[in-house]
Amino acid sequence: MSRPGLFNRDQRFYWLRLHSLSGVVPVSLFVLLHFYTNSYSVKGPQAFDERLVALNRLPFMQAFEVLFIYLPILFHAGLGIWLSIRGKQNFTSYPYFGNLRYLLQRLSGIGVLLFVGAHLYKTKIDPWWSGYSIDFAHMSEGLHEPITFAVYTLGILGTTYHLANGLWTFCITWGFSVSRRSQKWLTVASLVLFGLLFLVGMNCILGFLGHGMEI
Repeated sequence: MSRPGLFNRDQRFYWLRLHSLSGVVPVSLFVLLHFYTNSYSVKGPQAFDERLVALNRLPFMQAFEVLFIYLPILFHAGLGIWLSIRGKQNFTSYPYFGNLRYLLQRLSGIGVLLFVGAHLYKTKIDPWWSGYSIDFAHMSEGLHEPITFAVYTLGILGTTYHLANGLWTFCITWGFSVSRRSQKWLTVASLVLFGLLFLVGMNCILGFLGHGMEI
């Protein structure tokens, strides 16, 4: 439920659509690109480092990340924070699954924003500022630290949930799933997708620790 705000009902409808779209596109790109690159960790240090070199050699890669991933994520996060402030969760009063999912989506969104910020600092800003390059050895050393491992585990958990549930919201908001039956199956599909993405993400992390499974 939402409080009266700056936009009328019709305007809010379109802003919700834009918020959903701006979340699906950059978050999906962020997750898929990072999972694909980090999946090379299970192949060993040489394979991962070669993948990073090939990725960094792609033309306009940095511009692509800024324009099509980071800026849309900032827009999505800013609009999401505004919508969260204007809305209110009622899970404590009505502990239904839908209300729980709404609450978790908002909490995971905040967690993802913090995680992405920390991740960018550790893998982009700090290496540039300190004059070193990210490689397998650096990632492995960091993930052997319990706190870093816990942060990345929680980050992957929040990111994969936010993406999977965001796709569920996107399909409903944009009218792709309107019947109760289709929404029921969509819920099952989103939960399965969440589980699969989380396992893939954790396998990438375990690859840096020498315990990942190569598929």
